[in-house]
Amino acid sequence: MFYATTQRGVLLVLFLLTIGGMARSINRPESYYYLIPFSIFLVVTILMRFKLRKTDNTLTFQVLILNFTIYKKEVHYSHIVRMKFKRVGWGKKLVIVKNIKGFNFRISNFYPGSVYQDLHSFAEVHNIPISKTKDYLLLEK
Repeated sequence: MFYATTQRGVLLVLFLLTIGGMARSINRPESYYYLIPFSIFLVVTILMRFKLRKTDNTLTFQVLILNFTIYKKEVHYSHIVRMKFKRVGWGKKLVIVKNIKGFNFRISNFYPGSVYQDLHSFAEVHNIPISKTKDYLLLEK
């Protein structure tokens, strides 16, 4: 089981700035029409978590808010078209799992960090095509 969260520090700063904006605009209630929905969006995003479960034949990707599942996708290895290993940001890895049907998985910032090796071995065992960018190969060294 692998886990990931959103970048809560940045989102918390944005939330505090939004609350400060609401306090300053007390005489302009029309600004609340965009500040309140934006602050609700930030709170929901702060509480969001991601789960990836790898079994012998399937990958299960879940998006949770608190402990409530809002999206769950289980993909059998025969429904995976390919896995693309990339670099994202300065020094982080990303795996895009391309599916026949539905959304593709973007697996980044998951812990523990062995998720990338586990996905690579999963693809090798089930003969799923793999592509790695040059930038990703630099990170593997």
